[in-house]
Amino acid sequence: MPPWLSIIKYYQKTESDQHSFSFVQLATVSKDNTPRVRTVVLRGWTNTYQLIISTDKRSEKYSELESNNNVEICCFFPKSECQFRLGGKSEIEMGNDKLIHWDKLSDQSKSIWGWPKPGGKYIYQNFNKSTNNEKTMRDNFALLKITINYVDQLLLKKPIHFRRRWIRGNEWIEERINP
Repeated sequence: MPPWLSIIKYYQKTESDQHSFSFVQLATVSKDNTPRVRTVVLRGWTNTYQLIISTDKRSEKYSELESNNNVEICCFFPKSECQFRLGGKSEIEMGNDKLIHWDKLSDQSKSIWGWPKPGGKYIYQNFNKSTNNEKTMRDNFALLKITINYVDQLLLKKPIHFRRRWIRGNEWIEERINP
């Protein structure tokens, strides 16, 4: 396990808030080379410590990642006043993991994949109607796996903040840096 992951898990436990590392911010690069940041749901980790995020193939995020797979994830633990930035490369999962993660979703979550195209013009629909037990995976459901290449931790201590980073090489290299 990478050394930084146990530290993130420690902060998750100390926050005692089930959402403190479920909702994270994902930064991508748009096709016009401008930054894009959005909140996404972290779905877990692979056995090789890749982050897993689900996305809609119809979204801008998906097409941005097809053009440029460089990403950064940012999460903040408010009680601990600790921020982590995780940078790496995303890949689109095309294998069995996609179905495994689809099956883990609640029927209500599965119904979201039947909504109209993200970012399209809004037309009123009753999204609260029954999901009819959605079992079949939607074609627009996609799974992203993000290989982490660096992690930056900032701890907002008083009077002096603490900051360090880990950089992936053959092994993870940790160094303390100026806040």
